[in-house]
Amino acid sequence: MPRDWSKEEIRRYLGEEHGCWLTHAKDGDVREGAASGGTTSQLLINMLEGGHVDGVLVWRMATDGARPYAEPFVATRREEVLSARGSKYTAVSYPKQAMPVIEAFDGRLAVVAVPCDASYLRRKMKRDPALERKIRCVVTLFCGHNSEPALTELIVRKHGMDWADVRSFRYRTGKWRGRLTFESHDGRSVDIPTRTFTHYQNLHLFSERKCLNCVDHFGFDGDICTGDIWSLAHRKREVKPTLVVAKTERGRALLDACWEGVAREEVSPHVVLDGNSRGMTYHYHLSARAEAGRPLGVKIRDPLRLPVTPLDRAVASVGVFNYWWSHHPRYGALVEKLPFGAIQAYIYAFKGLQQLNLFLYRPFPPEDKVSIIGATVTGNRGAEAMLVTTLGRVRDALPDARFVVHSYFPERDRELVSDLGVEVVDATPLALVTQYFPFSIADGVLSKVGLGVPRSWMPRNVRELKESRVLVDVFGVSYSDGREKFLPFNVLSNWPAMLLGTPVVKLSQALGGYDGKLNRAVAKWMLGKTAKVFARGRASEAMTRALGLKEETLGFAPDVAFAYEPRYALSDENPAFRDATVARLRELRAGGDEVLVLSVSAVVRQKCKKRGLDYEAVMAEVTRRLLARGLVVALFPNATREGTDSLHNNDLPIIAEIASRVGNDERLVLVDRDLNTAGLRAVLAEADYLVASRFHAMIAGLCLGVPTMVLGWGHKYAEVLEQLEIGEHAYDYTSLDADSLLTRIDAFLERSDDVAARIRRNIERVKAESAAQFDWLVSFLVPRLEVCTPDDAETPERPEPLRREP
Repeated sequence: MPRDWSKEEIRRYLGEEHGCWLTHAKDGDVREGAASGGTTSQLLINMLEGGHVDGVLVWRMATDGARPYAEPFVATRREEVLSARGSKYTAVSYPKQAMPVIEAFDGRLAVVAVPCDASYLRRKMKRDPALERKIRCVVTLFCGHNSEPALTELIVRKHGMDWADVRSFRYRTGKWRGRLTFESHDGRSVDIPTRTFTHYQNLHLFSERKCLNCVDHFGFDGDICTGDIWSLAHRKREVKPTLVVAKTERGRALLDACWEGVAREEVSPHVVLDGNSRGMTYHYHLSARAEAGRPLGVKIRDPLRLPVTPLDRAVASVGVFNYWWSHHPRYGALVEKLPFGAIQAYIYAFKGLQQLNLFLYRPFPPEDKVSIIGATVTGNRGAEAMLVTTLGRVRDALPDARFVVHSYFPERDRELVSDLGVEVVDATPLALVTQYFPFSIADGVLSKVGLGVPRSWMPRNVRELKESRVLVDVFGVSYSDGREKFLPFNVLSNWPAMLLGTPVVKLSQALGGYDGKLNRAVAKWMLGKTAKVFARGRASEAMTRALGLKEETLGFAPDVAFAYEPRYALSDENPAFRDATVARLRELRAGGDEVLVLSVSAVVRQKCKKRGLDYEAVMAEVTRRLLARGLVVALFPNATREGTDSLHNNDLPIIAEIASRVGNDERLVLVDRDLNTAGLRAVLAEADYLVASRFHAMIAGLCLGVPTMVLGWGHKYAEVLEQLEIGEHAYDYTSLDADSLLTRIDAFLERSDDVAARIRRNIERVKAESAAQFDWLVSFLVPRLEVCTPDDAETPERPEPLRREP
């Protein structure tokens, strides 16, 4: 049935297109003997007679060998082109058969190829400029898959001949599904419906091995592609039409010059997809075939990682099972023993299953939509740094990508973000519980029977998650002992995506320890279901590896914010205050003062309070003493929510409290307004030293080359400093008092030149290691769509065709 295909689906299935037409050759002599409307032959003739090429590489069926085979030759005249009309459904070796013919021809060529051979040829052309100049046009033929010679031999035997008896053979001529004809040397002839062959072929009996790995129905690498339309509306036409699609600008230009003698009607790409929907969707759904092949031991590579419904799997299982069965040395001979009536019943049942799957068709996730969770633009500026870096790095590689930020401060983030390519949706704890969780559970349950919650019924945040290619998790810390109260939030932030069929990738974050039984059990369960998790330190990596995750699931990458660049910013907050603060610090330094930035933290303050430690009092005392030594001290936040006294993701109230205890001092600088990461880094760039209580203030200082020490908690600080060879400058809050902190600061200041040198020695390596996780993410988002071609080293050798037992 006609379907409203989206632009994404057209690009996914058809690839690039520069125009589509329904056509047929006007000359009845050209159409006679053609598999469809004769358009391909007429276009090739026009290319020759118009002087666009000197020859056309085409294929003809040969009967002089021990097995059925097609042979290539270069046609240079109209009659030679016409001699190659008709379909050929038997395996060929493009490198061994076609390439010597192409290389031997002295002149400009157009070539006719199936999609996999076109991809092989394109790769050769890219490596060989002379070949690129020789081949002026690649014409691809719509292709469901190809068959081993054994299937052709089987059909011949079923109609009373052996292949050695055959003098001529044609798979398909005439209207609609056409006629299959062959003649013997002694004058016997057979004229039967082509379905006598294609019923076996469409069941994937004796399919080529490489076809299991292929997704290319139309020919991604062609200049022009041509093929059948199987819409019932066109069945009763007097002349069976041929679909023609211009795949490149060069192909479009050639078509415009070669339409003479071709009746044509320009149509939408929707018509092309509608007319090939059943075969096209089966062909493309490589992930379903990969799943279907596992129980049979048939290994199929799956770079697409598409969601697979039970009905998808059932459809794919028929094709993969038939491939396996027909090639099996013991069971393959049974195919020939089945009466044709059984084959007919089998193919109609298979097509019915495919048609049901099309009726329940659920579009694959758009390839260019990326969901991000675990960070906001406002509040925690370390989270903002991770968010905008993720978005910016992906956008650098995929400029047209669209992003959905699942935010726990959705209203404020929407106010700050004006980027049209970024949507902000509600991912507050309430939304996770009342929207994400119930709708994902319902959709996950329905998916077991090939159904799902209609998108129009889903809340927008859940629908965006469902339609995303991936959910990127940028939480700074996950599944850490002592943070069990966050486990429900960690689970609800990832599990709904998994239920909806959206893979989860956890970018660099601190993980572990896992001594707590509950934390360990939940971590092992959830991390084992992620597509990838990057530990941001070696301690996190070692502890997480001990959970027993698959080798390919766990990776290492320094913190995301090491890959930050100011141009990634999504907001611009208080620019006048930022510029004034930078100017003041710059002026003080120009006068000979040294600036020490003291990064405070509401998180460390809360941890100190639980231990009976007065964080503000200690920091105020340390500030007074540093000021008394002649240093400029800048009190610095890395989480800001101006206008509220809440300490949730907000360091500004702590700065105000410390300042009130210190009193007025012209060398005390307060960074006490909302600034984004770019603004905060602009201020921090004016520092001579940094004492950081916020993790991402530490990251910012390291990236800027500022000598840095840490007053923090847990292993997450030390494991990062160790990557810069300055791990000894991590000070744990549990022993916090003014004297001990000042002692550590004094030792740090004395070694600051050495600290700066170590940072300089290591920072570019660390930044590169951080950026590598985005290389992986982009490769995950953009799967290789190259088809399995003859020179692919990973393609298994084609099995020996089965022979009839005597």
